[in-house]
Amino acid sequence: MAKLSALVYLVAVASFVSASTVSEKRATGGYVQSASGTASFTQYSGCGSPACGISASGFTAAVNQLTFGSAPGSGAGDACGRCFSLTGTKDPYSPNYTGPFGKTIVVKVTDLCPVSGNEEWCGQTQSNPLNQHSEPFHFDICEDTGAAAQFFPSGHGALTGTFQEVSCSQWSGSDGSSLWNGACLSGETASNWPSTACGNKGGFIKVLITPAH
Repeated sequence: MAKLSALVYLVAVASFVSASTVSEKRATGGYVQSASGTASFTQYSGCGSPACGISASGFTAAVNQLTFGSAPGSGAGDACGRCFSLTGTKDPYSPNYTGPFGKTIVVKVTDLCPVSGNEEWCGQTQSNPLNQHSEPFHFDICEDTGAAAQFFPSGHGALTGTFQEVSCSQWSGSDGSSLWNGACLSGETASNWPSTACGNKGGFIKVLITPAH
């Protein structure tokens, strides 16, 4: 009985340590990360030095800081390398526009859209989790690889709609070389959120994780 009790104790301790390690990587920065939901979408150029530290040749995007999982200059967040299917359904500047909209596309997250300087779209914070268009998530789609041209209808450079995390086997493209130590795109081989890949970076604050439905 003593041996069995000792074995149970060791298993319990091992499980606790393992869970604590995952929790530590996850429970930092108060980030809000979901495998699906509604979002806003814009476009940007100059995607060659992304915050994840590895560029890619296929369709890529930056995500808002509260979702990315890291502050500017702090390294790759847990969003890095994850792939998402994006669908635009409305133009927030032209509410009477009913289409046609662009194609649904699959992007890989390689970059960060920081709060500072991007308050309209990427200004979500723990105390104010919606941007100025009432969306909790934002994807800034890279123009350089042709993703924006496929996604946005002519004359409409900003949309709202839906996103769904998908396997990166649905993404077309290839990764480049690491630009610096600590570069990470591990999300491309991880299970959908709430799994952990590159891990979040930042202060030790409880993280809100929304599982896929």
